[in-house]
Amino acid sequence: MSVKTNISEKEYTSIEHPGLIKNESTFYETLGGVPEIQKAVSTSFRNPKHALLELKLRPQDHYHHPVQAKLRQRNDILVRVKKNGEINSAGRIRHAFVFRDMADFQYSTENSPFTKKLDASLRTLDFDAISKFNIDLSPVQRDNLDMPPPPLFSQVPLPTFYNYQQNPLVGRVRLPDGSTTIMNLKGQCRVWIITANMNVDHVPTLKHQKLSESPSKTVQEVIDAIKPLFHDRPIWTRRALLNHIDPSYLHYLKFALPYISYLWSSGPFRDTYTIFGYDPRKDPKAAAYQALFFKLRLNKNQKGHKNHIFDGKTPYPLNRIYQICDITDSQISSLLKDSPLRSECHRETGWYRSGRFYKIRDLMREKLYALIEGRRPSAVTLDALMNAEEVDVSDKETNEEDKATSAKDITLEPEDYTSSDARVNELMKNLMERSQEHEGFDELYDFDEDYEDIFGE
Repeated sequence: MSVKTNISEKEYTSIEHPGLIKNESTFYETLGGVPEIQKAVSTSFRNPKHALLELKLRPQDHYHHPVQAKLRQRNDILVRVKKNGEINSAGRIRHAFVFRDMADFQYSTENSPFTKKLDASLRTLDFDAISKFNIDLSPVQRDNLDMPPPPLFSQVPLPTFYNYQQNPLVGRVRLPDGSTTIMNLKGQCRVWIITANMNVDHVPTLKHQKLSESPSKTVQEVIDAIKPLFHDRPIWTRRALLNHIDPSYLHYLKFALPYISYLWSSGPFRDTYTIFGYDPRKDPKAAAYQALFFKLRLNKNQKGHKNHIFDGKTPYPLNRIYQICDITDSQISSLLKDSPLRSECHRETGWYRSGRFYKIRDLMREKLYALIEGRRPSAVTLDALMNAEEVDVSDKETNEEDKATSAKDITLEPEDYTSSDARVNELMKNLMERSQEHEGFDELYDFDEDYEDIFGE
């Protein structure tokens, strides 16, 4: 049964007190008393922007930090319900004081002699007490400082909404032995590639023990396709391998490589895949497989071939890694042909002496910039680089003897030079790291487009 009643035109302002009201006098006291409430309500009608109402949970403590109310517009009806069930409209509620801020940190001064002395003199405005008030300047322990608290501890009025929830990609899984564990339910397949750096004593000879003994049919096809390539040439880059296998194997190559090769994580062979058991640090012929890695800022919209051969004429905007054996540029090839080699492999420049190595890198970088920017390389710059003095700084660090092996002694089949991109990748990275010690490279990025796929991530 519906009840009809007339709505009074009288307007009210409500107060949403956050506490449980048991005593009316205490309620008024927490809000500053009836005069303060009347003042705030009156101001809410005349000038709502300046209406102020504060809540103090300890009204007797002068150092209590109050919670300020926010004045909000309302369109509610104030209803009076009597014990006999009679309902009458008292009026409309146009504004409401609400407390939504967090209470500030509180500091009790109950046991503070200084604040008691301060309140007894300055707060009472007693002239005799004020004239006798003084501050004790004698040294005190820091852990026992007696001083009034600041007017505010925290400047964060609202709580942070963290929205904590369980990771939807993680769940509890029951193991065969009956126990349970938390696992990533939708994680990518782990690629168990073995990595090596220049500090290892022995290179890996077998695949990772967690690799499956029976790979999938497609992965096995990729393994069968790249095995002959690694027998002809022990070190490859991912780009070079992709250019020698069926394009349909693109997404399966990263799963096949861990079965027959390991990955260099540092040094002149960085980011190249090497067949198990072969250590390029002990074979001077491996100089041809060193990798150069250029961190060039490339235009993602720029189209180009995905070749791993550098001829100095054709731009390949999607490739930043080149192997020494994949460089066919006549000017750079002339430097490589008669370049003297070290007697031991250096951790940065590999088998090449540092002076010649950095000259090759600088020449190639200048030509790469020109090709990417669509201009001809500066002849003046190229001549200056070609005629620059070759200073072998890193040779002193290895205490290398004067005897050296000639690069002419390294003989590779033509196929070796047309299918190699792995060595250049590593060389280029080390070259850029060396250059950053002397030059600024603001236009450099860290990785090429396929670098993140090395580990299948």
